Amino acid sequence: MNTKQAKTEITALLAHPLKLFEGVEGINARNVHRLLKVGRDYSNWIKARIKQAGFIENQDFVIVQNIAIGSPKLASQKGGNNKPIIDYIITLDTAKHLCLMEKNEIGRAIRQHFIEAEKQLKQVAPKVYKNTLAKTLERLESIDRNREMTEAIKARLERNGTPPKPYHYSQEQEMLDSLVLGVNVRKWKALKGIKGNVRDYFNVAQLRLLKTLQATNAALIELDTGYQERKAQLQKLSQRYLSEQLAA
Repeated sequence: MNTKQAKTEITALLAHPLKLFEGVEGINARNVHRLLKVGRDYSNWIKARIKQAGFIENQDFVIVQNIAIGSPKLASQKGGNNKPIIDYIITLDTAKHLCLMEKNEIGRAIRQHFIEAEKQLKQVAPKVYKNTLAKTLERLESIDRNREMTEAIKARLERNGTPPKPYHYSQEQEMLDSLVLGVNVRKWKALKGIKGNVRDYFNVAQLRLLKTLQATNAALIELDTGYQERKAQLQKLSQRYLSEQLAA
């Protein structure tokens, strides 16, 4: 399968999701792995990506056993080693993020596809186009910054001889999201009735602030700055940024 074919199949996959939990639509991550032509074993790849991006179970994905690939219904078969087949059903946003995180040729093609899709808005909604494209570009860059931050976290844990756990990554992301919003992100999502990744609801200015906080946090982590001290410095940076935005 060439890059063009893979891109076509992935975009078609995203366009025909399964019904997921609480009415949310999703797709089987195994199909994304196959179409992206990832060299790593599926199980190790999806677990690493979930940890790297800080995806949250029952929000960004659900885990199912004995599932027939591509079907939301449970199957009775087991693998040849008599162990249950484990699959991850992911939301559409999570699927897009996985595509954007993959740095191979197909991943880059999908990344460009999303950008081009936004550009097409210029044909039908020019007033919406400029802001939507800017938001897409900022969102893509924030995913890159998030990867750099999680790599810094992982390196610090390795220096300290601490086994990495999902909360090591998720607490950093929740801290940054809360600083961007100015309130606790969990309370904000509950108030708004939002499920999934809150960053998909950020505007351009918020995404720019997020990128700044991600880059600064990564640098502070590399300097082995403690969590509370980092949080205090990032809070000052966030407040200064927001003040400048109000004054502009």
